[in-house]
Amino acid sequence: MDNFCKIRRKGFTLVELLIAMAVGIVIIAAVYSAMNLALRFSANTDRKVITQQDTRAVLDLMAMEIRMASYNPLVTTNTWSSASPLACMPSLAVAPIIYKGIKSATANSIAVAMDIGGGPGGSPSGIIGDANNEYIVYSYDGANTITRNVNCGGNQAILGGTAPDSNVRNAIAGIALFRYYDRLNQEILVTSLPARIPDIRSIQITIVTDTLANDTTQTGTPRPRRMIYSTSVIVRNHAISP
Repeated sequence: MDNFCKIRRKGFTLVELLIAMAVGIVIIAAVYSAMNLALRFSANTDRKVITQQDTRAVLDLMAMEIRMASYNPLVTTNTWSSASPLACMPSLAVAPIIYKGIKSATANSIAVAMDIGGGPGGSPSGIIGDANNEYIVYSYDGANTITRNVNCGGNQAILGGTAPDSNVRNAIAGIALFRYYDRLNQEILVTSLPARIPDIRSIQITIVTDTLANDTTQTGTPRPRRMIYSTSVIVRNHAISP
C-alpha cells in the first residue's frame, strides 16, 4: 500500500497537465507569432529592396540620358532646327525650340535630342539621326507607369505597369516627375514652357513608387510601402548649344 501511494505521488494531476498544456500552447503561439512576424518583415524588406533597385536603376538611366540633352560636339548651328525626326510622335508635333536639344518639357514628360555621332569610323558626324538613341522621350501616364521612347520606337514601360514590384505614384503624391530650373537656380514654371526651354540649366527628377504588394507590417489597413527618390541633372550642353 505504501509503495502504491509513493508511485501515485510521483505522477501529475489533471490540473497540472492542463496547466502544462496551456503553458506549452502559449509558448508555441508566441514562437509562431515571432516567426510569422519575422517572415513578414523579411518579405516586406525584399519587396522594398526590389522596388528600390528598380527605381534607382530607372532614375540613373533617366539622369544619364537627360544629362546629354543638346550634346552637339561639332557645334553645328542647324542640328536642332528640324522637327521631322519627331513626326512619328504626335504629342511633340509642335514648332521646335530652335537650336536646342530639349524638344519638349512638361511636368510629366520630356523629349531630348543629342548628337552622339556615328559617322565613318565612329567619329561624330554632327548630323542628327546618324546614330541610335538620339531622340528620347520620357513620360509618366498619370497613373502608375513611366515609359521611354527611343527614336520613335514606341513607348516601353520601364517602371510601373508590367514592370516588376513597383508602381509610380507621382500623381497621387502630388509631385511632378520633372521640375526645371534656370541658371540662377530659380524654378521655371511649367506654365511658362515651352517658351523658356532655352533657359533650362538643371532638371530635378522625382519618382514616387509603391511596392507592388501591401506592407503587412504597418498598422491599420495594409497598404503598399511608399518611397520617394530624387536626383538633380545639370544639362551643361543645353547652355552652350547654338
